[in-house]
Amino acid sequence: MVNWQKPKKLDLSKEHWHFVGILGTGMRSMATYAAECGAHVTGSDLQPTPAADRLSRQGIVVNFEQEGRTLDRSTDLVVVSQAIADDNPELLRARKLGLEVLRYPELLGLLMDSKKGIAVAGTHGKSTTSSIIAFLMHRAGLDPSYLIGAEVPQLDGGSHYGKGDYLVAEACEYRRSFLCLSPHIGVITNVDADHLDYYYDMWDIQEAFTDFARAAGEEGFLVANADDANTRAVVEEAEVPTITYGIDAKKATYRAERLWRAKVHSNFDLCHNGKKVDRFSTRLYGTHNVQNALAAIAVCREAGMDFGDIKEGLAEFEGVARRLELIGSPWGVPILSDYAHHPEEIKASIAATHQRFPNERVFIIFQPHQYSRTRKMLPELAEAFRTAWVTYVCDIYAARDSREDERSVSALDLVRQMNHIGLLAHYVPEFRDLEKIIVGDVIPDDVVLVMGAGSVWQLAHNIIPQIEEKGRRQLAA
Repeated sequence: MVNWQKPKKLDLSKEHWHFVGILGTGMRSMATYAAECGAHVTGSDLQPTPAADRLSRQGIVVNFEQEGRTLDRSTDLVVVSQAIADDNPELLRARKLGLEVLRYPELLGLLMDSKKGIAVAGTHGKSTTSSIIAFLMHRAGLDPSYLIGAEVPQLDGGSHYGKGDYLVAEACEYRRSFLCLSPHIGVITNVDADHLDYYYDMWDIQEAFTDFARAAGEEGFLVANADDANTRAVVEEAEVPTITYGIDAKKATYRAERLWRAKVHSNFDLCHNGKKVDRFSTRLYGTHNVQNALAAIAVCREAGMDFGDIKEGLAEFEGVARRLELIGSPWGVPILSDYAHHPEEIKASIAATHQRFPNERVFIIFQPHQYSRTRKMLPELAEAFRTAWVTYVCDIYAARDSREDERSVSALDLVRQMNHIGLLAHYVPEFRDLEKIIVGDVIPDDVVLVMGAGSVWQLAHNIIPQIEEKGRRQLAA
């Protein structure tokens, strides 16, 4: 097995690693990371997606049976997604053969031990913040390693094994996964109620984040959002060396002042320890993305980067796939694809969309994520669409849900709750029907915002050629 404490290049050329649940965003990044280090990588999942084709082009073979027949004693390591149940046939086969088995966060912890780890935790903003940090370091020539749970076009994906000292990675709180990590720099973007299929309540969540903060503070330090009350409570309880950032928090180490939100970017004065550094700009819109940028600025500055390099890099960063991503503007109708599925994320994405398109009608398509989350957050989810013009809700995307969860709530229940509080919302279960409605109703300068962490991104891409065709017919009439 590989020596995790190798000080130089991680050489996996003699290793065969198999990934169970390889098409998840984090697992996919980890698989490509291992392949870049020379490992022979294989994997399995339940359903084919375009991601499988991308992995195939990288020489990674993916099968869709998960019956364990591809495993034998020559497999050096079996990496298992957190979403895989203990009775999964491949996992059972691996254990029967006596193979080494690691869950994703356990492997991430071992990889991080061989670098200076930067672990980005938080209920929201992990992918964007991690991506900005990795991009700024990459642009400055630091050649960081990174494992990001999203595609970053300017980084040619979401993973890379670099020659530099740092490894930037998202630190997921689900099932306390981030407690497998001992980072040099820990980041907490915010702490909110989520994953209530695992956590008991908000106090339980805060306790987990406090443990994460203490792990970061053992040999390093914490970077924390001083604008977030729950994060402040975690910092106070953890009692570790902490660098803070914020917009409203006047005593934050790094603070954005004189914030100006334009249609295609946000500008602000960066202040460090109360003194103005310079005027900074980001192409990302929305107040939440200014906070993400501040977190990245704090990390990179504390890691030794110059403010000038940080400023120039931030102005060049174009964003992350499926984070308010403009994927097309057929017939003058901007189509945005977004990952938001939590009430706070939904509110932030809608507000950011109104910032960028202040006078246009915004058609919102939402796919709820998880039956358990929908049931436990039904009032909050409904209220999150308060500023929406109209919302179309399709069926819930199941993830880690039991049959009892699936029987307990439906997307129609969410729509009824939205209608009850006076919002214009419609339940349209099938993508095909929803595509017809949107294509039929939109006109130039309307905006379509497609939100959800499940398969609804496909709909966003499907409607582009249909709207283009509608525009051609209108011009020919």
